[in-house]
Amino acid sequence: MANTRSYLNDGQFYIADQTENLLIIPNTWTLVENMGVFTSEGVTQNTVQFEEIETRYGLVKDAIRGTRHQVASDQRRQLRAFAIPHFNQDDYITPEDIQGKRAFGADREETLNEVRARKLETIRRNWANTAEVASVSAIVTGKSYAPAGTIEYDWYDLMGKTRKVVGFDLTNPTADVMGKTEEIFVHMQDNSQDGLIRGDFVALCSPEFFTALINHPSIKEFYKAYQASPQYWRERLTARGLDLRFREFYFGNIHFIEYRGVDPYGNRLIPAGDAYFIPTDSGDLFARYFGPGSTFDDLGTLGKELYATERMAEDRRSILIETESNFIHVLRRPQMIVRGTVNA
Repeated sequence: MANTRSYLNDGQFYIADQTENLLIIPNTWTLVENMGVFTSEGVTQNTVQFEEIETRYGLVKDAIRGTRHQVASDQRRQLRAFAIPHFNQDDYITPEDIQGKRAFGADREETLNEVRARKLETIRRNWANTAEVASVSAIVTGKSYAPAGTIEYDWYDLMGKTRKVVGFDLTNPTADVMGKTEEIFVHMQDNSQDGLIRGDFVALCSPEFFTALINHPSIKEFYKAYQASPQYWRERLTARGLDLRFREFYFGNIHFIEYRGVDPYGNRLIPAGDAYFIPTDSGDLFARYFGPGSTFDDLGTLGKELYATERMAEDRRSILIETESNFIHVLRRPQMIVRGTVNA
């Protein structure tokens, strides 16, 4: 405990004890990022494009011997291209940030390195928040993330798909919850169109949905048994990015996770009463593409997740910190996201 000048009664002839600092740190929510729902890929241009190739199968009919008029259908294809939104955040350090200032939580002078470290940490956290919000927003809304409206794509409209919605009717004590999970299972299997067999899913649940689920008469005993399950099983599930903040429950080949995450402005990431179901092995279902930076050094190079530069201003009155990222979340197979609701 150190002595420092007291600012009570003008503080001219008094000292006070500098006690332990009180740190106010917002919660950071990164569940979807930790789960790796979106694969990441860098591209060299400001647009991303891929070829959609559709394979069609048919049946072979009988024919008169000697006739050869039946032919197989070739694959169909179409090119899809999307512009990549641009995001940036800058800051600066001035002599006034340092000169005559006491360091945060210490009885000594402020330093340039400490100011720089604080600003970079804040910017880094802002980018981490943005990455999580953009990922969840794509899952919930089915659209690309660009809150300022510079670019917007509705993946369901563009891919010609309709979102599947399953009402669990959890307010009804006789509701067939297992039947609802089977409905989701069947939809995923029948609509994946990637040649893979998928049998394990994750549900990102609002608190209202999760609470209604575990309190449903047909689920209560299963949840109690799950809570008493061997520790090794619970630890295996932490590999999906869970920590003690998350209530979770494995039932019907679905890992239900309560996600109470909010953005820095207090807006909930998962709407009240909703749950969103996705395959655990997303593969190429959902992708995030990074475009190149905006400098000459970045021309023709693969895009990176984040660009950060620091330079002294020409008048030497400030140090400029410039960061940018160019990314787009694409739901390549939007039909593989199912929305669940508490009500029927």
